[in-house]
Amino acid sequence: MVELKLKQTVIRFDFSFFAVISIFLLTNSGFGFAALCACGLHELSHLIMMIILGIRADKIVFYGAGICISSKETDRAGVFKRMLILSAGCIGNIIFAGVLFAVGNKVAAAINLFTALFNILAIGSLDGAQILKYFVISRCKPENVDRIMRFAQIFSVILLMCTVVVFGEFSFSLSAVALYIVLISFLRS
Repeated sequence: MVELKLKQTVIRFDFSFFAVISIFLLTNSGFGFAALCACGLHELSHLIMMIILGIRADKIVFYGAGICISSKETDRAGVFKRMLILSAGCIGNIIFAGVLFAVGNKVAAAINLFTALFNILAIGSLDGAQILKYFVISRCKPENVDRIMRFAQIFSVILLMCTVVVFGEFSFSLSAVALYIVLISFLRS
C-alpha cells in the first residue's frame, strides 16, 4: 500500500486498485480509460459536494472496488447533508453523460450513465445502499432495517446479473472485475 498526505488528508493506494486498472486497460484501452474517467468524475463529484458543504476529507483510499472517501465531519453531519454527498457522485455522472451524449460521444455517455446506475444499487457500501439505509432508518422500525437492507442487496445483485445477461456481451475479464466489485462491496458493508 502506498500512502501520501496532502495537507490534512491521507491518500492511500491499495495494490488491488492498480490490479483492476491494469485489467481494464489491458482488455480494451478505450473502454478502460472512459470507465476510469467516469469513476474519477463520480468521486470528484462527491468531493466537490463535500467542499460546498464545508466538509474536509480525512482519508481517500483507492482500492480494487473503487475509491472510498471518509471524513469524521461527514459522520457528524446531518442526514440531509450525508445524502447530498452520497447522491452527488451519481448526479455528476448523469450530468456528464448528458453532456457527452450531446457532443456525440455515445459510448462515454453510456459508461457514465452505467457508472451512475451501478452506484445507485443497494449493494454493500455503494452510494445507493448508504442512501437507502439512511432512508430506511428514518422511516422504519429498527428491528426491520437489517431485513429490508438484505432484501434490497439481494434484489440489486439479481437486477445487476439480469442486466449483464440481457444487455451485456460476455467478457471474462469484465465479468471477473464485476464479481470482484460485488464481493468487495459485500465484505466492506
